[in-house]
Amino acid sequence: MIEDLKVPTTEEEEEQLKEYLEEQHPEDIAEYIETLEDRETQAALIKVMEPEGAAEVLFALDDKELMVDILLELPHNMATAIANEIPSDEAADMLEDLDESERSRILSLFEDEAVDDITDLLTYDSDSAGGLMTTEFVVVPVFVNAEKAIEIIRLYAPDAETIYYVYVIDGLNHLVGILSLRELIIAGPETLVGDIMRQNVTSVNVRDDQEEVADIMTRYGLLALPVVDDEEHILGIITVDDIVDVIQDEASEDIYRMAGTTEAEMEEGASVITAFASRLPWLLITIFGGICSGMVLDHFELTLQQVAALIIFIPMMTGIAGNVGTQSCTVTVRGIATGNVVPKEAVKTVLREAFLGCALGLTLGIIVCLVASFWQHSLQLGITVGVTLLLNNFMAALLGTVVPLTLEKLHVDPAVASSAFITTATDILGLFNYSMIAILIFHI
Repeated sequence: MIEDLKVPTTEEEEEQLKEYLEEQHPEDIAEYIETLEDRETQAALIKVMEPEGAAEVLFALDDKELMVDILLELPHNMATAIANEIPSDEAADMLEDLDESERSRILSLFEDEAVDDITDLLTYDSDSAGGLMTTEFVVVPVFVNAEKAIEIIRLYAPDAETIYYVYVIDGLNHLVGILSLRELIIAGPETLVGDIMRQNVTSVNVRDDQEEVADIMTRYGLLALPVVDDEEHILGIITVDDIVDVIQDEASEDIYRMAGTTEAEMEEGASVITAFASRLPWLLITIFGGICSGMVLDHFELTLQQVAALIIFIPMMTGIAGNVGTQSCTVTVRGIATGNVVPKEAVKTVLREAFLGCALGLTLGIIVCLVASFWQHSLQLGITVGVTLLLNNFMAALLGTVVPLTLEKLHVDPAVASSAFITTATDILGLFNYSMIAILIFHI
């Protein structure tokens, strides 16, 4: 088993380990290496592997700092061979957070052409299409025939990250078309690329946000996506494996924000202070909401004194409204993130959730109305509680939908609108509604 691996002490053991590692998946080896604490041992396992396999293991590591440390632990010639097998986009990710000294040491391992590519990638925002793309791809000119195009692909494919699609350029490096490798292979040798390519190419601008890129690739089911500049020059491609990482990161980010915290808490070595700083603002909102709710109750103290049974149902009122608001907010935020909820359909989304809130409120209101009436022997109390539930659920569903959509319209991450804010708002308004309805029904 991979967990039982030991550092080889003889040539025979080294050869056996090499053969064994070649049969394992790079991700599994990387996961095992991350469990080891000794850098020497980690580097020793990498040493026995071929450069290509070693590179796959290294860029499978989640910890980019560990990748750097292992490279620097290896003999220079071996580190150089492995480094030049690492895709340019992975290398850029590895170097992104390093200081100038360490970055220079690592860059010295790469060939001059690779250094230029990596340096260019580092100029882009890590959350943009430019930060995700790789510059290792294959293009063919529009004016060549199929036979010549296949020769070009055969020549450059070994260094390309993928050849799922064949991108077609004109003489000025403008992206003008696309075709699949299958279409190219079955075409006649003399058929011009320009005659069989599709001109309607789905692409993204180098400055587009990674979330938008992920949405496009998911919507059209693409395995790779070309990246262009403002003049439609092709600069690189983004592959599906990079987008899987983006989707996971964005989903995690939304979950953390909806819970009133940040992903920084889950980073290795994150301090208690980091967790404290990320959670405190949202809890302060909750405190503010609690104070406001208390002020509402204080204002209607006379009402509560005259009908003491009203107090029994306050926790249920606030709890149900908060849950309904959070449900609507979660569905809306997720819909915005996946592209299923778009601004032009905002009214439709709001109406749907408002109707759902009314339906839930009416159902729950009737149930609680009957329970309260028989339990406390008061039809007035039952009606008060039932009507309040209907109104509060409608209001909560409305808030849970309108607030995220409004923030999205203002180009603010809607995930920050959930949990604490929605719950606080529904608590305050819900108690106000409860008190006013009680005054009207009991004629206090």
